Amino acid sequence: MIVNGTCINKTNGRVGATFISVWTGVSSLVAVIWLGRSMYKQRQFSQPKFVALVVCFSDLMYSGISNSQLVAMTWLGYCVMGGFQGCILRGFARNSTMVGSHFMVVLLATERFIALRFPFRYQQLMTPKKVVIVAVSLYLYAIFLATLPLMGVNKYGYQTWCDFFWNDTSPEGRFFVILYLLQGMGCMLYTVFCNISVVHELLAIRRRIGPGSKVISFKEKLDHFKFMAIMTFVSVAYIVCSTPYLVRLACNQFGFNLSVTKDFDAVRMYIVNNMTNSYFILFIQALFHPKIINKFRACCRRNEQEIETNARNTQSSEVV
Repeated sequence: MIVNGTCINKTNGRVGATFISVWTGVSSLVAVIWLGRSMYKQRQFSQPKFVALVVCFSDLMYSGISNSQLVAMTWLGYCVMGGFQGCILRGFARNSTMVGSHFMVVLLATERFIALRFPFRYQQLMTPKKVVIVAVSLYLYAIFLATLPLMGVNKYGYQTWCDFFWNDTSPEGRFFVILYLLQGMGCMLYTVFCNISVVHELLAIRRRIGPGSKVISFKEKLDHFKFMAIMTFVSVAYIVCSTPYLVRLACNQFGFNLSVTKDFDAVRMYIVNNMTNSYFILFIQALFHPKIINKFRACCRRNEQEIETNARNTQSSEVV
């Protein structure tokens, strides 16, 4: 860090930071390989799997680009990693990858919303080409947004986490902070709306489709529940971890309830969000694996047969 114009190396938490970074990167890589292999074996483009894959890929990019620099700084020191200029680079890398990951979560919620709210127009609205174009466009927009502080609209280097300056009250700086706040709150509210709509539509799916118009197979129902579970877990983690960050950002911008400790805790939670998505997706993918589902169904059938047998024996006893 810079103290009185002098660069001072401060290296601590090396083992913990390295372990968390490596473990997050490995889990994201495993999730990307698993989903990619599943799509390859399926021999067709699966929109929900692709969107889940880009969420994990975004976390992998965050681990490889942003977390790797943080780990290098904990081992080599602030000065060796470029001092203030290196801090600017880390701020840009972190914001571009994290915002890109958040946009992928929003895309995940949108895909499930369209799948259940407009099932008959799904293939028209969510063609493979459109999904890929939207995902790439959102990520490019995230990079563009992270580039603005490098072009004089606010600037990087705030506090030890090298973020853009939350308390910049210049016209350009305030514009960027308010834009970030409005965008973050809008994405969270939209994600909540999509989650509520998906749960409502899934519970009322028979009433919406109508009896006799279309029979939904067990596999289709299972896919709906699986990707709804992925969407719900990832969305809840995104909202819970992002809300404190946006609150502290607003507090610093408008000058009330100032606390560096609270700011640091909010940034920690914000970073945790990009470390949990792959865990959730891997856990749900494993939970809904065909072998596990078949064992569960076999166990349920066995219990149903035992219940029916006991009921018959009871009826026979009553008749006797």
